[in-house]
Amino acid sequence: MNMLSSVPRFTRLSMAGALALGLATLSGCGIGTPSTISESTPMATFNGKVHGGQQPVTGSLIQLWTVGTTGYGSAGTNLLGTNVVTTSLTDGSFNITGDYTCPTANTLVYITATGGNPGMTAGTNNLALKLAAPLGPCGNLNSSTFIVIDEVTTAAAAIALGQYFTPTLGASSTDTFGAPNTTQAQVGIANAFATVNSLVNTASGNAVTSTTLTGPAGTITATPESAKLNTIADILAACVNSDGLVTSPCQTTLFPDVTPTGGTAPTDTLQAAVYMSLNPTSNNANGSAVNLTALYGLQTAQSPFVGAASQPTDWTVGIQYAGTAATTNTLINDVLDIRADASGNIWFINGSGTALSEAMTELSPTGVPLVNAFAGSTSPTGMQSSTPRNLAIDLNGNAWATSSSGSSTVYQYNPNTSSGTSLNVGGQGYGIAVDGSNNVFIGHNSTSATTSLDQFTAGVLAATNRISYPLDGGSASNDLATYSVVDTLGNVWHSTGTAATTSVIQVSGMNGVATCTTFPCTATNDASLTATYTPVSGGSILGPFSMAAGANSVWVANSASGANSITKLALTGGTGTNFGSSTSLNSPHYIAVDGSGNVWVSNKTTTPGSVSEFTDAGAILSPVSGTTPFNVVGFSHAGIATAEGITIDPSGNVWVANNAGTAANSIFEIVGAASPTVTPIALALKNNTVGQKP
Repeated sequence: MNMLSSVPRFTRLSMAGALALGLATLSGCGIGTPSTISESTPMATFNGKVHGGQQPVTGSLIQLWTVGTTGYGSAGTNLLGTNVVTTSLTDGSFNITGDYTCPTANTLVYITATGGNPGMTAGTNNLALKLAAPLGPCGNLNSSTFIVIDEVTTAAAAIALGQYFTPTLGASSTDTFGAPNTTQAQVGIANAFATVNSLVNTASGNAVTSTTLTGPAGTITATPESAKLNTIADILAACVNSDGLVTSPCQTTLFPDVTPTGGTAPTDTLQAAVYMSLNPTSNNANGSAVNLTALYGLQTAQSPFVGAASQPTDWTVGIQYAGTAATTNTLINDVLDIRADASGNIWFINGSGTALSEAMTELSPTGVPLVNAFAGSTSPTGMQSSTPRNLAIDLNGNAWATSSSGSSTVYQYNPNTSSGTSLNVGGQGYGIAVDGSNNVFIGHNSTSATTSLDQFTAGVLAATNRISYPLDGGSASNDLATYSVVDTLGNVWHSTGTAATTSVIQVSGMNGVATCTTFPCTATNDASLTATYTPVSGGSILGPFSMAAGANSVWVANSASGANSITKLALTGGTGTNFGSSTSLNSPHYIAVDGSGNVWVSNKTTTPGSVSEFTDAGAILSPVSGTTPFNVVGFSHAGIATAEGITIDPSGNVWVANNAGTAANSIFEIVGAASPTVTPIALALKNNTVGQKP
């Protein structure tokens, strides 16, 4: 069951409205339908069981928590107070009847089970045992609710919500989930709770293997990496189904081998699961190669869940969202660019497929198809046969796309009105970016030294709001504008995407408005229009393609064959610094920056597909080839192929566009792998929160 499948179309563009609705409609499989709850009325019965694998856990302390609202990992309230509810001594069941009151019907809650006997000798109490299950809005709990708390629900909670877990692990940990009480931070954690139900069925405690998602725009299939989730659950089960003492798998393997360098060893299984989510290579001072192998080795023939057939190269878990055959699919096909909006909805453009496949698509945060714009249309708002290139979201929630062919080269879609407009601005529209004042910049891909940069003031797609400059960076090959980005100082940058190019263009000091009634604009020589065009060569830039704004920098993906690097440039230009090599990158194309300033890069030619992660200082965080047991470039997933666009949403999910190969009719979500990020980038630029969490 998908929690956002019934979101009405008209509510999604207001972030506050989306938050209120999202919180009201989140419900896990088996949780039931929302109840009408008085804030002063105790709840009806809800029931469940605590299992260690398939074994009942008896004598466990049950606590029902609200999420914290004072910061990431902040503590909420245990709604059961001093009224302790323990599991049955016979089958691990618990029954809560009128023992708590919901603060509000929309308050997000999760349940934990601490300690207990997992079927060992009488008197055993495994204090290292801590299991959790995210439940969603408190008001959705009712007398028909049944919850299984086990290792799979715990692994799913850690994967989807790890970015919201208490920042201090160890004996002093509060083991709580929370987020700041800001609009987008609350959107992020609400969407993350929703994603849990894409991974696990909390009514059965089993991993979800496949879900059919139907929305206003059609139907797609979501397929989580259930075997990988089960592998993590099996690793946790080795500790859960023990006494937790010094000679148990908890203390000898699990806790020391998940602890990152400089971190404090966990003291319970929930903390260990979160460490596996936040440190997915299990890299620490003990040696990453030994840790991954040792953790995988905790599984046995008697492990309770059906895990992966071979050892994974990391613990990231993803979901593939697949369409139908390329000849008929208008939802997902040969995806190029991909973006998240302020509500966490995912927008992408389908690029080089058939005419029916060239479209703009929007999915809900959990993958429900909401919009399929322009596909197959021959109207002025149509995108058929127009070869869409890049995508941006403005501050009003409108989606913009550029096109390099057809009758129109710029498109704007307004989800509030479910309508689009288009404009032929001449030339080939490629690069597109939105600044913090909602000005939209379009770069043209042309070998002419006078190719133009268009600005649509305040997000209005109209001829009277267009200004145009000749881009003369000293060489026609510098003016292709394959990709565009705005930095935190308001400069507009362009890359070329051509293999031999060794620089990018920085455009600064733009001002003035020229009115144009025909295209191309003829007012480019207006004396009031000034700008500085500067070729910037940094490090070993070679074939610059996608770019991304950092807090005080611009990152460039070098796409030329054999370059296998990314370049960090100062906002003032000058010589940049290169990072990466053939062991950490493979034909990087698109690039994104998360809420911790970490840099995420799509690797176009790896098999299976992958993405790589670097710190802002350039240190590699993802697996590197040639290092046992990795031997891969980046976080590798079978559901990624010929990766192009990459974006990070307010929950910290990493979304990857599959452009060709076995996964061409799909996009891929790596759940909770990045830090939550302010989206769209225009909002981060406006609020000075680039590279920061919401």
